[in-house]
Amino acid sequence: MALAERMFVLQYGAERVSKALSLAGGDPGHLYWEPLVGVLVETSAGWVLFDTGMSRRNHDSVEVERVYRGADAPSAAERWHLRPAAPPDRSTWGLPGEPLVAALAPLGLAPADLALAVVSHLHWDHTGGIPALAGAGVEVVLHADELAWGRSGLARFDAGFDAADWTVPGTRWRTVDVETEVAPGVRVLPTPGHTPGHVSVQVDLPATGTWIFTADATDLAQNLLDAVPCGSCAGGSPEDERRAAASLELLLARARATDARLIPGHDQVVLTAIRHPPGGHR
Repeated sequence: MALAERMFVLQYGAERVSKALSLAGGDPGHLYWEPLVGVLVETSAGWVLFDTGMSRRNHDSVEVERVYRGADAPSAAERWHLRPAAPPDRSTWGLPGEPLVAALAPLGLAPADLALAVVSHLHWDHTGGIPALAGAGVEVVLHADELAWGRSGLARFDAGFDAADWTVPGTRWRTVDVETEVAPGVRVLPTPGHTPGHVSVQVDLPATGTWIFTADATDLAQNLLDAVPCGSCAGGSPEDERRAAASLELLLARARATDARLIPGHDQVVLTAIRHPPGGHR
């Protein structure tokens, strides 16, 4: 089995999200500050990035703020989720400037240093760095069903999709439709349901073993502990909900079979617990 070399866990910012969006049956008035997460992996084929956070444009957007306020029952009592304290009048915060660029900079990297990026799905809290990747000529891996969904006109702005992120001319798309090793020690795992072409990523390291980053197939540790699927399916059909449940079962089974560290996509407690040591996880 091919192995990656080392891995860094990035936080681009955070967003205020109703538990009902993260957990099927969750309380819609229970709000979390959920982190915007990236994973950077060094492989023998170069640096590979998983997910790109939200763009500065959307962090600052009045229209995006209106979508969050409409979805997140702002009159409900807020449950502040660790740090940092976000501005009371905003539903997102992000690193200064373009968050992807800011997250890479402490590691001495820029978008042009990446060999490849994988995007879990097309919600704007995951696609904000695609324009920077396109400008740097970096290939972007996306599930074929997700790209088709984005191009269908069904991915609406008021549901958290911003086509400006993923219609940049010259973006070097590479589509997958089955489990695929995209670099040594980095595998893309199709996990549809939250969106039609959602994917998770498995990283195999020499010392710490297998890690599986679920992205939005499971936002919270509670999804995994209680085997409860995500609370939001963009397709909106019973079939999408069935796929979300099947993807959760696939992830749990894969983690058992590989003795993996299974990391939910938007849990600040878990993210803080797995902060990389100097030099990264190996």
